[in-house]
Order: sequence, then C-alpha cells, then structure tokens
Amino acid sequence: MGVGTGLITPLGFAALAAGTPAGRLGQTMGAAELGRELGDAGGPLLVATVASLTTLTHGYAVRGLLLALGPALTVVWRRPAGG
Repeated sequence: MGVGTGLITPLGFAALAAGTPAGRLGQTMGAAELGRELGDAGGPLLVATVASLTTLTHGYAVRGLLLALGPALTVVWRRPAGG
C-alpha cells in the first residue's frame, strides 16, 4: 500500500493542480490534502473498529467498499441531468 500511495499521490495532486484555476489552487490543494490526511488517520481507525467487532477481513471489506463508493458517487454526480 505504501508503494501505491507513494506513486499515486504525486500524480493525483499534479492532475488536480493542472485542472484547477490559478486563483483557486491553494484552496483546492488544501482541501485535497485535508481529505488525504483524514483518510490516513481515519482508515486504520475504521478498519480496527470493524475488525474488533467482527474480523480483520470484514474491516478491510468495509474499507474497500468505502473506497469504491467515492468514485461511484463522482460518476453519478457528474452525469448530465438529461442522460
């Protein structure tokens, strides 16, 4: 996971910066970093909480579902109103 995060984080931030107007770059990057930090702190807590109530497998399954939910919601929200 560390290698994947180390590779995708700079690419994600570069793509985000390239698509953001210059006047909103600081706000956009700050919000993205806040979200990343919350995930870094909250992910292990979520997995540990679920795992302590059930099993570690279930903890990782919940984490995986939440990770898949983000892109799915983005696709739904970006869908044109007529289609």
